[in-house]
This record gives sequence, C-alpha cells and structure tokens, in this order.
Amino acid sequence: MAQNGRSDALRKRHRAKIAKSKPACHICGMPIDYSLKYPDPKCFVVDHLVPIAKGGSDALANKKAAHHPRMQQQEASSRLCADHSA
Repeated sequence: MAQNGRSDALRKRHRAKIAKSKPACHICGMPIDYSLKYPDPKCFVVDHLVPIAKGGSDALANKKAAHHPRMQQQEASSRLCADHSA
C-alpha cells in the first residue's frame, strides 16, 4: 500500500490497462510516446479526471492517459507567450 493510502497494485494494473491501447493525451490530444520514461516531460502518466483531493475516485473510469504535467505546463507557457506577442 502506498503512503497515500491507495493501492500500488491497483495503480499498476490501471496504468497497464490504459497504456495497452496507447491512447492520445486526454488534455492536449497529442500522441504520447509510451517508450519515454520519467522524468521526460513527454512521458506517459495516468491523470485523474476528478482529482482525489476534490473527491474523485481511484476507479479506472476516473483515469485517462496524459503527458507528464511538466509537458502541459510547458505547452501552456508557450501558448501564453504566443498570445502576448500577437
């Protein structure tokens, strides 16, 4: 059991099930390179649609594939810079 009280075995099963179909990032819609490993900002992570901290469940239905959060932050910064330079 993980320190946060959630099951590591469940997390690994859900991660494998999501990765098996190699979906695109649910946030930006771009493909994910599933061969990349952490800490690469383009690596695959499992994202909770409704965060656990906001009452979301740890069920598979509440999880989707995404790029590492750092990738999302970099893309958002790039968009903001482009918007301000126009």
